[in-house]
Amino acid sequence: MGSLQRRLAGWLVGSVVALLLVYWVVGSQAPRTIAEEYVAARLSHDAETLLAGLRVDPSGVPAVDPGYVAPVYRRPFSGHYYVAWGTGGRERSRSLWDEDLQAPTPATPGVPVIARGTGPQGQPVLIWVAAFQVADQPVRVAVAEDLTSIEADTHRLRLAFTVGSVVVLVVMVAVQRAIVLWSLRPLDRVREDCRRLEAGETERLGEDVPAEVRPLVEEVNRLLRVLSRRLHRSREALANLAHAIKTPLTLLGQVGDGLAAEGPCAAEIRQGVERIREVVDRELKRARLAGMQTGPHRFCPAKELPDLAAVLRRVHRRRGLDLQVVVAPEVTFRGDREDLLELFGNLLDNAAKWARGRVVLRVDPVPGLSFTVEDDGPGVPAEEIGQLAARGVRLDEAVPGHGIGLAVCRDIVEQYGGTLDFSRSEALGGLRVAVRLPA
Repeated sequence: MGSLQRRLAGWLVGSVVALLLVYWVVGSQAPRTIAEEYVAARLSHDAETLLAGLRVDPSGVPAVDPGYVAPVYRRPFSGHYYVAWGTGGRERSRSLWDEDLQAPTPATPGVPVIARGTGPQGQPVLIWVAAFQVADQPVRVAVAEDLTSIEADTHRLRLAFTVGSVVVLVVMVAVQRAIVLWSLRPLDRVREDCRRLEAGETERLGEDVPAEVRPLVEEVNRLLRVLSRRLHRSREALANLAHAIKTPLTLLGQVGDGLAAEGPCAAEIRQGVERIREVVDRELKRARLAGMQTGPHRFCPAKELPDLAAVLRRVHRRRGLDLQVVVAPEVTFRGDREDLLELFGNLLDNAAKWARGRVVLRVDPVPGLSFTVEDDGPGVPAEEIGQLAARGVRLDEAVPGHGIGLAVCRDIVEQYGGTLDFSRSEALGGLRVAVRLPA
């Protein structure tokens, strides 16, 4: 479904155009209709006057008493004409000069017919014609008037009406668009709140919205609160669980150490305890992943990574580790801070353990989060790199010595729908890890 604003504006503009089109058709024809009705009424009046003075001789030749003929019918080509047809001949007005007037024949006597025709000079005329009985003789009388000036006036009026209709259409469209924009302005605020929520600038949507969308906004805010509380409770419970499990594991390790040195029983106990500790650590870290967040969760690498790098330098200070962090200050990512610090921390710690003396972290200024971690260590053989990148392989078992850190990294990347690639570093010669998390 497209934009509600565009759909509403389209329907409103379409309805206005359709209504104004009908209004224009009716309005533009009204002046012509009114003018023709006025002329027809005048012609009917003139015809009644002519009929009062019409006489028909026994041979069927009609004649109109000159006293009943208006002067306009005597002036040649005056624009007013009449013709009377009888069975023995006809009489026409002097205004026709030597021309004739073509008129239709009425189907019913006494019922006039009004039609448009052509005058003696080719001009448009309106003709009133009717059939009568005068002195028991059938007579057909036609009266016509020139429409040239009337059509010119109606044309100018139609043009002015068209221009006025276009102006009214433009004004109405502009007014309707303003009304639509004003009416949907609260939805623009909701959209801006959603953008700010995605950018991590607010924790909730504003509820000062129209009643039609308020239930939706309130439900979204409720879900945000529920998810935040649920994540907080989950992490607290996992922390308590980790503390409760590690204490017995520590006691078991001490028991194993207290047994006979290098005895088979002590070795098995220590190995089992260490294995349990690794599994617990991995699963607890995996369970704490928050994933992509909506709300004020914006990770800023330029702010967070220097402190993390400083901690790793102190941990490996005896080796004189050169840990270089290259990140643009404008890079940000919508994600949980603990998840991403776990991701960066495990990758950097793994690189630091295997590096001879140098580790480089580069964060690319692209949408989402894209970075690489390279070291100058021995690297990983090509066949084992394939196992590292293979889906479903536990990384801590695929490559001995890498610990559970890479397994947690894989889980974090999958949680965010990203990719984790391993290769050999062309610049430093060691392992190169490339991570890409989508925006």
